[in-house]
Amino acid sequence: MPAFSRQLFWGLLFAGLVHGQTGQITGIVKDAVTQKPISAAIVKIEKTEQSSQSDEDGGFFLGNLPPDKYYLICMAKGYYSLVIPDVNVQADKTVFLTIEMYVGNENEYLFLDIGGIKVTAERDLLPQESETVHSISKGEIEHMQANSLSDVLEMIPGNERTNNLGLQGKQNITLRSFNNDQDDRGALFGTRVIVDDVPLSNNINLQTGVGVGYGSSVINSAQGQYDLREIAAENLEKVEVLSGGASAEYGDYTQGVILVKTRSRGVPTRLKLKNNPDTREANLMGSFQAIHTDFVYNLNYGYSERDIRVKGDEYHRISGSLKSSNRFADNTLRFDQSLRFVRKIEEDNDASDPSGVKAYNRDQHWTYSHIVEWKPQKDNRLYMRNYLDYQRRNSWRHQLETADLAYLTDRYEPGTREAIISEPVYESDVRTIGDEWGFGSKLKYDARLFTGKFLHRLLAGIEFISEWNSGPGKSFDLLRPPYGRQGERPRSFNQIPGYTNLSLFLEDRISGELVFPFTLNLGLRLDSYNPTGLNIKALGGSGDLFKAEQGTFANPRIGLQIKLRPETQLRLSFSKASKRPGLSQVYPAPFYLDTYDHTIRSITDSSGTRDTTITLVTTQVFDRSAPDLKGYQSVKYEAAIDQKLGPTGLSLLAYYQKSAGIPHDVKVPFTYHRYYWPNWPDEQDKQALDTINTIDLKYKILQNLGWTEDRGVEFTLRTHRLPGLNMIFRINAAFNFRKYGFDRYPDYRPSKIISAGDTLGDGSIAVKDMQVVPYYTFPQRWRQKMVINYFVDYIAKPLGIWVRFKAQQVLFEQYLQAIDPKLSADGYYYEGKLYPITPETSARLGLNRSYSDLATTVDKTKNFPKWLFGITVSKSLWRQAEISFFVENIFNDRAYYLNRYGSYATRNPEIFWGVAFSAILDHIF
Repeated sequence: MPAFSRQLFWGLLFAGLVHGQTGQITGIVKDAVTQKPISAAIVKIEKTEQSSQSDEDGGFFLGNLPPDKYYLICMAKGYYSLVIPDVNVQADKTVFLTIEMYVGNENEYLFLDIGGIKVTAERDLLPQESETVHSISKGEIEHMQANSLSDVLEMIPGNERTNNLGLQGKQNITLRSFNNDQDDRGALFGTRVIVDDVPLSNNINLQTGVGVGYGSSVINSAQGQYDLREIAAENLEKVEVLSGGASAEYGDYTQGVILVKTRSRGVPTRLKLKNNPDTREANLMGSFQAIHTDFVYNLNYGYSERDIRVKGDEYHRISGSLKSSNRFADNTLRFDQSLRFVRKIEEDNDASDPSGVKAYNRDQHWTYSHIVEWKPQKDNRLYMRNYLDYQRRNSWRHQLETADLAYLTDRYEPGTREAIISEPVYESDVRTIGDEWGFGSKLKYDARLFTGKFLHRLLAGIEFISEWNSGPGKSFDLLRPPYGRQGERPRSFNQIPGYTNLSLFLEDRISGELVFPFTLNLGLRLDSYNPTGLNIKALGGSGDLFKAEQGTFANPRIGLQIKLRPETQLRLSFSKASKRPGLSQVYPAPFYLDTYDHTIRSITDSSGTRDTTITLVTTQVFDRSAPDLKGYQSVKYEAAIDQKLGPTGLSLLAYYQKSAGIPHDVKVPFTYHRYYWPNWPDEQDKQALDTINTIDLKYKILQNLGWTEDRGVEFTLRTHRLPGLNMIFRINAAFNFRKYGFDRYPDYRPSKIISAGDTLGDGSIAVKDMQVVPYYTFPQRWRQKMVINYFVDYIAKPLGIWVRFKAQQVLFEQYLQAIDPKLSADGYYYEGKLYPITPETSARLGLNRSYSDLATTVDKTKNFPKWLFGITVSKSLWRQAEISFFVENIFNDRAYYLNRYGSYATRNPEIFWGVAFSAILDHIF
């Protein structure tokens, strides 16, 4: 007799022997896709201790139940927890249930399956670890009709939506910061994105200088964050955003870590089509078995028309992934492989452009990775991950150039030649072709063990990353320079050194009880950027363990979670994290200065002999590389209190963060001369005609001078589904304040003339007019903003519908460009030397500068609440199909305001809508 039949027989027999005023529930638990029984599933009656565990046939039995309506919860490892409401038990009756469970996160409830969209909610309303983690489920991702990872992140506290969904422009995310703040290099570059344990790096992107990104809609992403448009949202299983301290396993970040998990098993064959005024998208996913291997695939195509008024202004994304998984040795050994491909085709071919600007970016990105996991025992695991990453950079920019008469040169090295006269009208082309390579390996070991009454979750590992460039790089015709001027030269990527990272990490999460239940996390990560050797003396406390060109950073992580009461907990954390500089920051292109000299040459022709002035071009090359540029480090403090009140969870968190040593451009003053060459090409007896002390915006060197100081408060409220209303409520609010500035930053400004007879900084008298470059103290700045997001989810299972109402309120946004700026010059540069001066001398020499009221007063033009409302609806058409639509800014409120410059601007995007259809196709095939 099968196990379930025996269980059912004895259950019914027992039921007949007890008083006839009770009933029972029995049934089978099985996989919704494979229809195979699930053993060891727990079926529990809510608010009671009564439960049953399914046997190997999936059978379960709950007996001796007084007549009533019961709320069941079914839980199984590797499956969404399932809520079964309103199970009506009658006296002397047996209710038989067939419970179908879906593969997913067992820490989430599955409320409803709408044609493949899983409506879920976290089982626990209180955070389970000391770190600040914001989780977004695949059901929410699909419901919101996100086109990319960037669209998904709109639910993160403090993230203000300023653009509509779609693929129209480069997409980034700045955690606990401010959108589009180009002065804040730390925020722009300090968020790390990891997909299936493979980091997506933009560290070695060399698409800088002339080329795409200047005067066209094709934008590069060098010295910034990875373009999140490349990550299609449809393939995402779960997204976790760590905005505070993270596990010691993660490094090379300062702002936060975004952990992305793609779908990995039990994926039905499913087609989804999406359309909105900007983007059209099609996605096909599924899974199958072959040669004793589980495969999961995803194919995606996205198309953005961008500006509908312009033809030839489109963006295409073609992506695909294939994952395989094998199990060996009674499931103790796992071998997973993944291949990911993204092709980006971004065009700007507007035929109506009078400047004839045309551009494209046709990058492609391939990533192969594999994971080997061995679990010899239940509480021990050895894990290894390797990946090989390849990105092909292929961009081009074309423009019709019209310029006044100019003198050109074709020199790459310092020297002088006779000038080449430029064409008055020509077409310039800049092409960037290169290959970015990356290899990464991580080996870690984790274990669970007890020391007395304390549970230790141990983690130790090592990670190595190597990245480099190859290929022809940037090329253009020197005699047809872009923008009609020189100052830059073609550059091969083969000339630029690569990058290596070596990291060690160790962590112990200790759980136990000392007066109160607690979890203490002690972690340490050592990040070495471009290591060159081992420092043995470090074992004695002298210096860093690894000698490294970009520095070695010790990053401790400490977190504490204290359970003050069953429904109240306190969380505290301290962490350090570091970020390496981008390769284009360490090895920027040289600065070429082409100056005009002249000579006089006698020319004899039929009209006689005459003197003619010949223009010469002298080329100087300034190396801008900064091989000693270091990474930078941040320190974070967080304190949070979490409270559960019935079906509601509340969290209040305060944080403080200080980042220092952020690389920033520093203008470099220089001196050059213009010469008369009486005996050209002989350099002897050449005469200096002019001496120029100046700066050039192209001549900058990166230095570790920047710092930021952040503080803020975050509040979240979330509920379970309220049975009477069938609704889930969620509110998150965030106040962020950021101050930033520079240490020892010489802010050089355009040159000025000191008149003869003035008293100089050293007390001497100027004997002639002097051209000097003054430098000043760069003022500090601050920004602050408060954003509140409201979400209300209405779930009606009988109707097969999920409706989300959402509203975003920006209470205020303020900034100040200059905090108590210093008006006097700190000194000046003259012919290779710096001369410090006093404020009195600065005033006497006329070097004091002024600031407008716009810079020295707080901008309060956005100091009023701004609202943005939206609605999203998903409706089941039949059991395996659904249709969704959304409307953003449903009242079409553009939030117009009068800015400080006297013109009107908008704070909200215009009304926007979209529709999606999906269907599971397994029954067709």
